Amino acid sequence: MVNNKTKERIGVNLVQRVVETDWESGWQEYAAHNDDAVDGIVLMRKGSKHQADTGGVVFVQVKCGGNGYRQDQKQYPDHLCINLGKEYLEKHLPRWKKVPGPVVLIFVDDTISRKNPPAWWVNLRSDCVSPTNQGLVLIPKRQRFGHHAKGDFHSLCGPGPSDRQLMTIKLKREDQVPIQLGRNESLRSDAWEFYKGWREDHEACFHDEFGFIAVNRVGWKHITRIGRSPERIVQSWLLLGAARQMILQNANTAYLGHAKVDQLPSGATRIVDYLGLRANVIFPHRHQSVVQVVLKRQRILDTDYGEREKQKIWFYSVYEPRRGMQAG
Repeated sequence: MVNNKTKERIGVNLVQRVVETDWESGWQEYAAHNDDAVDGIVLMRKGSKHQADTGGVVFVQVKCGGNGYRQDQKQYPDHLCINLGKEYLEKHLPRWKKVPGPVVLIFVDDTISRKNPPAWWVNLRSDCVSPTNQGLVLIPKRQRFGHHAKGDFHSLCGPGPSDRQLMTIKLKREDQVPIQLGRNESLRSDAWEFYKGWREDHEACFHDEFGFIAVNRVGWKHITRIGRSPERIVQSWLLLGAARQMILQNANTAYLGHAKVDQLPSGATRIVDYLGLRANVIFPHRHQSVVQVVLKRQRILDTDYGEREKQKIWFYSVYEPRRGMQAG
């Protein structure tokens, strides 16, 4: 007879293998299985040769044990019936609704095979509880968890940036960093004064999708840091007005590179990644161009307290990706 800890390990190992090997995505397991409603999170990535995080995060509860949980019913021939218990669901459903992202149950049936057990998944925010037995979760038999399920998990996270067209933003001369010509004038000073004014305008620091974006010394230091070429620094200064308007007008989002994941002593997970706001900008003094704003985001994902205030986003940089000056 296989004990519960061994069954848990069989289930989690399967999920980790599928996510990391078959999906080429990220898996972050919570260290303690202490009835906190979530066993781990999936960091969705796209591509194979050149992988990139999509920004999508899926919370996962894993259950393993066909002879302990699976109690299929004749009245639900197209579903697996997983008996978690009425009290368990009453306690955990509110927690699952509270986490800041989609949450799924993955059921692994080790009675069929311990080495390569089949698994199924269900969205725990759907109507998955049996109407005739409040302790049963119904999982459609067609929802097998494996290589082919990656697209379904992407869909749970919402449409990707590839589905969106770039918005066009038309700048007025007064939207830009004011350039003063003269012997005693300094572009650095002009840019810094513009930056301070933007920082104090909270309306211009708010993006509808991400909320408040901190415009402070984090971004300024990154733009002007030692080692960055003068040409890139000047380009970023001249694009500050475009960056301000892109946040103010809610430019579309892309996700940049891999996320850095750390587990904190509290058991919560810290994810640091970078977001890109991209728009086609029409300038009053030259040809239009595609501009990208880089935002640095930190999320603290806690299974009980994963609310919006656990997220912080900073303005980080701005550049023109098609003019040969990448953000560095």
